[in-house]
Formats: sequence, C-alpha cells, structure tokens
Amino acid sequence: MHGGYSGAVLAGGGGAKLSHAPAGHVFKVTRGRQPPPPEITVPTTAHRRRPGIVIHRVAFLHPDDVTTYAGIPITSVARVLLDLAPRLTPPELTRACHEAWIHHRTRPAPVEACIARNPHKPGIAKLRRALGSDITLSELEDIFLALLQRHQLPLPRTNIDRHGDKVDCHWPQHGLTIELLSYRFHASRRAFEQDVARRRRSQHVAFTYGDVVERGAATAAEVRQLLAQMQPPALAEQPCVGR
Repeated sequence: MHGGYSGAVLAGGGGAKLSHAPAGHVFKVTRGRQPPPPEITVPTTAHRRRPGIVIHRVAFLHPDDVTTYAGIPITSVARVLLDLAPRLTPPELTRACHEAWIHHRTRPAPVEACIARNPHKPGIAKLRRALGSDITLSELEDIFLALLQRHQLPLPRTNIDRHGDKVDCHWPQHGLTIELLSYRFHASRRAFEQDVARRRRSQHVAFTYGDVVERGAATAAEVRQLLAQMQPPALAEQPCVGR
C-alpha cells in the first residue's frame, strides 16, 4: 500500500525518514483521497537530489522524533504535526491534532517535548494554538451549536479530552457533558457501535439527530434545565453568552 514511500526512504540513504505530508497521510492525521508525493527528512547537510522526491535536510534528527510505522521509517506523529504546522490552515491543523489524538493518543505533552527539541522550527505558536482549540467534526455538532445560539444558551467546549475520552460538548463551569448520537454521521456500523459503547461508559447525557433536528425546541429547553441544575451560584443571574 505504501510501497512508493518505502522506496523513497530507501532512496534517501541512511537515516532517511518519511516525513511531512506523506507521513501525515500514513498516520491518518491529515485528509486526502490521494497519497501525497514522497517527502523525506534526511539527517545530513549534504546536497542530494532524488527525482520525484522532496528532500528536507537537517543536521540532526532526534531519536524521539522518529519511529517505524507500517514498516516504514518515519518521523513521529508529534514531529509530523510540527513539520506541517506552517503549511496547514488553523482549522486544518486543529483537525490534524484531533486526529493524532484519536488514532495515536498523541497528547500535548509529547508535542511540547518535540517543540523543545526543535525550538527554531516555524509554526510553533500556531501549533500550540491548535492543540488547545475546539473543533466540530460533524454536521450534527454544527446544527446543535446553532440550536443553542438560537435559544441564547451558553456554548460548550467541543471535542475535548475528558478523563481519557473525547467528548462532544462540555461546559466546564457547569460540569455538564452532552454527547450527540447519530448513525448518519459515522463511517461504518462498527464506528457507530464503538461510539455508543464509549458514551455508555461515560454515562453522559446524549441527544440523537432527531432530538436536535426534529425536536429542537424541547431539546433546547432540556439543556437549559440541565445547565440551571448544575450552574454555579455565581453564574445564576448571568445572561447566556457564546464561547
């Protein structure tokens, strides 16, 4: 499947690693139907060319910034995020950070460690912002946030880490977590059932597509009631605001 990438690494010589866009593709942290052209990072300042291969030369590749994945010598997930930070838009980078968590459980700590090892790389501030940014991952989440806005309800944090699970919607000041459930927005039945199991473990409030789209007013009223029940006294008289 990735034979072309393996060949590119071999062509790069000793110490060469797949990196940048193709590494993001292999790790599934970036999207795209077609595999990007080969890019490798080589720990040498010697000038070399390989037709059809983009070569990035560095004086040194730290051992913690490289690994082997799918049989390919490759830069680490954290290093891939750092390498791609200058290329991606802020929303694309935020999604890449999210996918890195989903597929590889890459948290901010290893990314910060990679930054510390490579403090002069471009895009560091942009990557740090992406690590702490919220993101919506489905049409249902966007519809739910729009519903909250129409009913002048506080907007939650979205798709953040809570005790080892990513949760759809969380209001930190209220301690309320709401999950949004719809088979329509899952790639497969297996993915849907895994999501159901995760939400059962967490025992969070869950709303379905029908709750949000077909019974929106009733759902908004229920959210208002839940927030009021869990609202800190200092916030009781405050009007609703966005994030």
